[in-house]
Order: sequence, then structure tokens, then C-alpha cells
Amino acid sequence: MMLQTMRDNAQSWVAKVIVGVIVLIFALTGWESISRFTSNEDKAAEVNDITITRAELEQSVALQRRQLVQQMRQMGNEIDPSMIDDDLLRASVLDSLIDRAVLLDAAQESDLRVTDAMIDQLILSTPDFQANGAFDSNRFDAAIRNMGLSSRMAFRDLVRQELLLAQLRNAYQATSFATPAERERLARLENQTRDFAVIEVPLQRHDVDISDAEVQAYYDGNAQRFMTTEQVVLETLTLSRRDFFDEVSVDEQAVEQLYQREVGNLSEQRRAAHILFEVNDETTQEEALEHARQVRQRLEQGAEFAAVAEQESDDPGSANQGGDLGFTARGDFDEAFDEALFALEVGQVSEPVLTPYGYHLIKLTETKAPEVPSLEEMRPRLVEELKTEQVERRFVEATQELANLAYESQDLEQPAQELGLEIETFGPVQRSGGEGITANPKVMMAAFDDEVLVEGRNSQPLELDADTVVVLRVKEHLQPRQRPLEEVRAEVEDLLRYRKATEQTEELAENLVEQLRQGERDAQEVAAQLSTSWTNHEAVGRSSNSLPASLVRSVFAMPRPEQSEAVYGQFRQTDGSRWVVRLTGVATPVDVAEQAEAEAYQQFISGQGGDQDFSAVQERFREQAEIERY
Repeated sequence: MMLQTMRDNAQSWVAKVIVGVIVLIFALTGWESISRFTSNEDKAAEVNDITITRAELEQSVALQRRQLVQQMRQMGNEIDPSMIDDDLLRASVLDSLIDRAVLLDAAQESDLRVTDAMIDQLILSTPDFQANGAFDSNRFDAAIRNMGLSSRMAFRDLVRQELLLAQLRNAYQATSFATPAERERLARLENQTRDFAVIEVPLQRHDVDISDAEVQAYYDGNAQRFMTTEQVVLETLTLSRRDFFDEVSVDEQAVEQLYQREVGNLSEQRRAAHILFEVNDETTQEEALEHARQVRQRLEQGAEFAAVAEQESDDPGSANQGGDLGFTARGDFDEAFDEALFALEVGQVSEPVLTPYGYHLIKLTETKAPEVPSLEEMRPRLVEELKTEQVERRFVEATQELANLAYESQDLEQPAQELGLEIETFGPVQRSGGEGITANPKVMMAAFDDEVLVEGRNSQPLELDADTVVVLRVKEHLQPRQRPLEEVRAEVEDLLRYRKATEQTEELAENLVEQLRQGERDAQEVAAQLSTSWTNHEAVGRSSNSLPASLVRSVFAMPRPEQSEAVYGQFRQTDGSRWVVRLTGVATPVDVAEQAEAEAYQQFISGQGGDQDFSAVQERFREQAEIERY
């Protein structure tokens, strides 16, 4: 385990940024659309000049909640989502959002910068955006759409934030170091082995009696534990965009016109390679231009473009591929770059072309004529597109009509009749939500809003996603109530019986250990009393997976035996039974000093130290920040 952690700490921070960006964006699916439609929502918190909206908070809570349930189920544990305390979860998620905002503000205040070229390099070298080993603009745009982002700019903004945070974190984590003494101390601890014997004290379930008085006393003293949760029964009307598709039709002429327009828009794709001569604080525009001209002259004299690109290009994302940028369409790059590329013949190299990144030598390596599909091949998509235009209008009109009817009606009967919708009933369900539509935090927030819960009104239309709108009302409000003793008696008796059993087991184990320590009884007498035998374990290391991890941790927390005297201890098992342990020996390899020279120890200690340094400075940033929670 320790060595694996060492390897994990040795990974490149750049690689972590690339993976982190992709994970972040998939985790925030729909982020931009949510912020776009909820910019006027109430604030959840403010960090200096950065605002965290309530909508952003609820979206993050919902995502975290789903991830928790999914992780538990993947581990084979069936979990009731209602068991998750949403108040605790919301507080934890808000803390995380605040921490992120604090770090972003600190990075900006530290004048950290991320250039467009850095972002370009990450995008061009990300495998998810490549086809056949080269950047593919169509795949890039498709991936962005699947992430729920409306533009490349939104994606670039998130990448920029992650790179800023990585720079700030790396400034502390990458500058930590380990002394020789620290490395040797870690090597001694990591490679230490222990000899011990174990005997089990089973849970003492026999002779455990629970009186009525004990049950009554526990019930009276823990009344709040036996309250039902506040719940509601909901009635809902759901308006779905897809329900309108069967109500609209398109004519053949419209299909043919759209086909001609689509085919006419198909454009040639060109595969480009380039050599970048960056203009920056160290290289002026004139110097970059002169360098570009010199390199172009070498190309004219017969130098191979790919080899020169690998030697000379300032674009690390493409230099290793001989400057190759893959197939692109007009409009994918800067205007000047595009004009030069589409003016070239195959094999031709351009004059130096100036863009915001510097000068480029561009080579056209291949062209691809557009593939023109037949009308029948495109018909399903064209029909769907034409229907979508009509459905969009119908859906917007129906949504507005639903909003008006819901506002004017005492219940959902009239809106359901007018729009031909079916009333669905959900619940009882508590504030944290349940399954199906009640798992959506927007629904539960609306259900427990005073206007809906207390005044009994229909909710406003809630946009669950781009294709679904819901109106709800509370059919029944179930207040918390005290569960009677007879209803929970068996539950209380089981709890008290288990507590008594574990207490008796601990007391027995502690008495046995004390007798062994004092020499009042020997190990064999103890084994005979428990009708079992000691199990011996020799040269067990910290990372042993042949024994329960909790037992190994407990054994390595015991003090060293003095001379030939054994050390005894007792520890709890997960089921309430106990282990009694006799520790007889502790050993350290003779070559531990040589092992301490391994790079893994340096990386692990410096990694841990860097994490601690960054945590400390992060706490300092937070103390200095103006944080307001709402």
C-alpha cells in the first residue's frame, strides 16, 4: 500500500491536469446551461468577488449524492438514498466549492497566467479529441456538446481554471524535499516486520437479558431517534418535448430543400502540419520572423519538414508528430492561418504567417473531398431536424400554457385536462428525495417551498432538463411523529442486547490481557478457557494482505517488547468480538540504509510534505478571504 502511494505521488502534475480537466467537465455536465438559466438565482456564498449560486450548489449536491449511491452499490451495498443526510452533504459540497473559489482567487492574485498556447497544447494532445493519433476538430466539437457545453470558449475557460489551480498547487508541492534522516526513518518503518500470536474472544451473546425498564429508559432518553421524518406526497404533471414528435409532420419538398442546403455546406477538409515560432517575452516579433525565414530557406533546400518541425517548432503538442495537426475544416484555426492553408497546394509550404501565437510555416500534406451522402441516407436526420423546429415552437407554447393554467388553478386537474396530460403521484418522500423524479433536487426544493408546502399552490414549471418541464403540488404533508414504543421495541432490544454483549466481550478480553501481563495465567490457560488455540504469525509486514487490515494496524501500534518479554493487547473486530494479541518480536532489515536511498522514499516524503505545505497555505488563503454564506 505504501509503495503504491509512493508511485502515485510520483506521477506528472501535467498528466494530472489533463485527466483532471476531463473528469471535472464530465462531473459538471450541463454546467453552462444551468448557469445560463439560473444566473438570477439566490446566492449560496460569496468568496471575495466570486459568487457561488444556489443552483450551482444544488447541482453539485445532486451529483455528489448520485456518486455516493453509485459507489456504494458498486461495492455490493444496497443503500437507500434517503439515508444520506442532505444537510451534511450540502455543507460538505459548499465547503468544497468555497475552497475552489478561494484557490482561484489566490491564483489570480498571485498573477499566475495561462497562455492560449498552453491550452491549445493540452487540447491537441488530449486522446479524447484525437482520431488516428491526430487532433480531430469534429471529434472535439462533438465531445464538447456531449459534455453539455455550448462552445469551445466554455471548455477553454474550465481548462484555464484547472491549469491555474495546478500552477498554484505545484508551486508548493513540487518544491518540497526529504532529508536523508527522514528517508531512513521511513524505510525502517515501512520495512519493519512483527512476530505475534492471536486468539479470538467471541462476542458474548449468552446470558444477555434486557429488562422492560432498560428499554423504557433508552426510549425516553433517545426520543428523537424514534421520530418519523417529515414527508410529502406529490402530484406532478410532466411536459416532455419528445411527446410532440408524433403530432407534427413534414412534407417532401421541405426535406429535399434541407438536403440541398446541407450538401451545399459540405466543405473540403485539409490536413496541415506547421512549425511555430513563438513570440513571447524572450523573443520579439522581428526575431521570430527572421527565424521563420531561415527555417523556410532550409526547407526549400530540401530539408524534411517533419524533422525540422521536431527540432524547431515551439508547439510541443505537434512537434513530436512532425508538426501534424490532422484534418481540419475552414474556420477551425485563426483567420490568417486558415487563409494561408486553403491557398496552398498539396506539398507546398507557406510564407511565414502571423497569428496571436507567433509565426507559422504551414504545409498542406493532404486533402479530403467531402463525402456526399444520398437523400435516403440523410432522410431520418433531416426529418428529425425539420420536426424539431416545429416541436420547439409547440413545446414553448405548451410550457407557457402550462405555466398559466398551473398559476390559475387550485389543483392539477384542469391543467391535465386542457393539455391532455396524466397526473402522477409520488411518495411519501422526505426532503432528501427518493427515486425517479423525486431524486431531482429542483423538485424537492419546490415541494418544500412555503408557497407550495404551506399555501398549497401549484409550483411554477420546473425545467428538469432541456426536454422536460414539470409542475407539482403537495397532495399530502406528513409531519414528523413520535413512533410508539411498541413499534420500535424490537429495534431497541436488539441495540441494547448488542451493546451489552460488546461491553461484556471487551471486559473479558481486557481481564484476560491483564492476567497475561501480570503472569497470573499463561497463554495456554487462556486458550483453554476460550476453547480455542493461538494462531502464530511471523515476519508480518505493514502491507500484508493475508490478515485483516485493522488487525495489522493494531499490531503495528503496539509498543516494542522489552528483551524477551511479550507485549499483550486486545482490539475490537467489526462484529463486536475481540482479538487478544501477544507480540513477541520486532525486526528491521540490516540493509535499511541502502533501501532508504531508493527514489520512491524521496518522492513519497516530499510528496507528503508538499501536500502539507499546500494544505497550510490553503488554510491561510481561506482565513484571509472574505467569505459570506447565505
